Order: sequence, then structure tokens, then C-alpha cells
Amino acid sequence: MKIFTTLVLSITSLVFLALGILRSNGYVGATEKNGGAGCNCHSFSPSTQVSAGVIGPDSVFVGSTVNYRLFVTGGPRVTAGFNLAARTGRVGSVDNFTKLMQFVPGDSQLTHTSPRAFSSDTLFWNFRYTAPNSVGLDTIYSVVNSTNGNGQADGNDRWNFGRKFVVKIHNNPVSVENENMISDNFILYQNYPNPFNPSTKIRWYSPTSEINKLKIYDITGKELVTLIDEFRQAGFHEVEFNLDKSLLNKSNKFSVSNGVYFYKLTVGNYSEVKKMILLK
Repeated sequence: MKIFTTLVLSITSLVFLALGILRSNGYVGATEKNGGAGCNCHSFSPSTQVSAGVIGPDSVFVGSTVNYRLFVTGGPRVTAGFNLAARTGRVGSVDNFTKLMQFVPGDSQLTHTSPRAFSSDTLFWNFRYTAPNSVGLDTIYSVVNSTNGNGQADGNDRWNFGRKFVVKIHNNPVSVENENMISDNFILYQNYPNPFNPSTKIRWYSPTSEINKLKIYDITGKELVTLIDEFRQAGFHEVEFNLDKSLLNKSNKFSVSNGVYFYKLTVGNYSEVKKMILLK
């Protein structure tokens, strides 16, 4: 049975190599964008032992280029590789750990230059994403493997698809820079930069003059700090959240770690929550 399994895995690897999908120095066409072939030269099915996903802003402007990160954890955790693709936007390299490879004409995808070694329980790759020139939704797809590092594709390795990362594409907000614009609607903007360390700016527009409250919460919903709780005139406002200067590291003595946090704006009966990501 073991000999049969090894033979089938070897044949599967040769088939994908012949198609130009998998290569020793990277692979493309394996994400759910292209039907979900996955890394099945390592094993036939995705494994829940491996987790992966994209970290970065979920809202960007049309045509803008933004830096993101892909993470992988779990599995044997000796070396890892990946394939990443966008549905309508473009992905690109920011360092020598990644490169673009053409899957089919007009569809260049990102992959590793060589299997990368884990130095902790989680491995990260940096990449850039360029949004399309039209408003709408885009999706970043990913697939990763976590191997035992023996230089061979075998059944002891594990792989999984990353969580689909949806990006909202917005028009450039001329109103953000134009303080004379009058709006009837509240607007809470995505913090920038995001991910951040140690500081980020939060901006909003209020059409009414009243008490403005802006609070930070952790992923469990626990309130960590109140950034503002004061009367403000109608208009545009901006507050900097700095871990090194806020109460988060002083009076409250909270220990903060990488991950998702939330900021909540309340003005009268209006309330909105957005998430932000801390990457130390």
C-alpha cells in the first residue's frame, strides 16, 4: 500500500510538472482562483493542520499599490512555499524571497523563489498588491505548504488554502482632503497605515457638532483605551493612535501582541466599528 501511494504521488508530481504548474523553485495556478488544484504533489487533500491568510488593509483606492503580508503556520514547519494570485488586481514582489511566474498569458502570479525555512511558529512573506482601476470588490487567493524539509514531496508534508481575502476598491476620496465639502453622512475611514507599528491615524467625518467617542478594543471585545471622549464641531477629524504614547502601555498596563484590533466611533446615535492590524 505504501509503495502504491508513493507511486501515485510521484505520478501526480510529474503530471503537474509537465503542465508547468509546479516547479522546484516555485509554483503557480494552484490557488482556488484557478480551480483549487492545491499542492497535491505533497498530499492529495488540504490539511487543517496548516493555516494561512493575507494580512493588510481591506479597503484601498482604485489603482493604488499597497503592501501586504502572507502568513503560514502549522504542519511540519521546517520549510514552506506558496502561490498567491489576485482575481482582478495585480500582485508583485517586494524582496528576493518572492517572484512572479506566468500561469497563462495575462495571469502572472506570485510564488516563492525557493522553499523558505521557519524561524518561529509562523512564517511571513511580504508582497505588494495593485488595485484595479475600477470600483468594486477583488479577492486575493493563496495556497501554502508546510514541509518536513527533506527535499522531497511526500505524504508527510501538509498544505492548505489560505482564507480568501476580499478587498474593497474605492474611488479616491477627494473629500478627505477638501475640508470645505459638506456631507449629510458620517464617514469613518480605514486607519492608515494598516497594518501598523507602533502608530496609525484614524480619520472620520461628522456632519453634526456633539460628543465624539473613539475607543480601541481587542479581538475578544475587551475595551483597551479611549482615545477621545469630547465635544467636537462638525467636520473632518483625525487622531493618532500610538502604542508607545497611549494609555495602552502606561496606566492600563495591557500587553499587546500582533493581531486584529478594533476601533469604534460613536457620535450621538451614529456608531461604526472597523478593524486594524498590529504587526510588530
